[in-house]
Amino acid sequence: MLGDSLVEAWPKDLSATLGAGVVANLGVGRDRIQNTLWFIEHDRERLRQIKPKTIVVLVGTNNIYLDKPCGVMESYRKLFGEIRSLWPGGTIYSIHILPRGEQMKGAADNIAYVNSELSRRSRELGIRTIDASSVACGTTPCANYKGDLLHLTPPGYEVLTRITRQGIGSP
Repeated sequence: MLGDSLVEAWPKDLSATLGAGVVANLGVGRDRIQNTLWFIEHDRERLRQIKPKTIVVLVGTNNIYLDKPCGVMESYRKLFGEIRSLWPGGTIYSIHILPRGEQMKGAADNIAYVNSELSRRSRELGIRTIDASSVACGTTPCANYKGDLLHLTPPGYEVLTRITRQGIGSP
């Protein structure tokens, strides 16, 4: 698993149920796509020792307010290329950027654009996408989100895990 604080905080007992075997959680809080890319580029030899069949990526929420959507997509393109180069035998599952903010409308246009492009370009990018937007309640407060309306609560991670498991095709 690669990503930002949403991955870093994913409970081990839940990520272990994704059906992908032993899980290496490589999430780092506050990371943007570029940080995850840097990590891969600079720890390549150590990471090569891992031979994942399934790679779950959830990153991009920290880019969405700072970068233009086309820049976010370019960062994803580079990231997925590096992941494929590092682990050519693995299947990359990219979880869409989750809704966030008041009424789950924070940066909604940018998130919708990026998520749509990820799905539309999935074959070109060599990924499979997972739409986990149903983790959001549609209104706030939302029991699946903490008070910051970005990070997930334990029930939110249960929903995200179920959606991800279905997207991967695990029971």
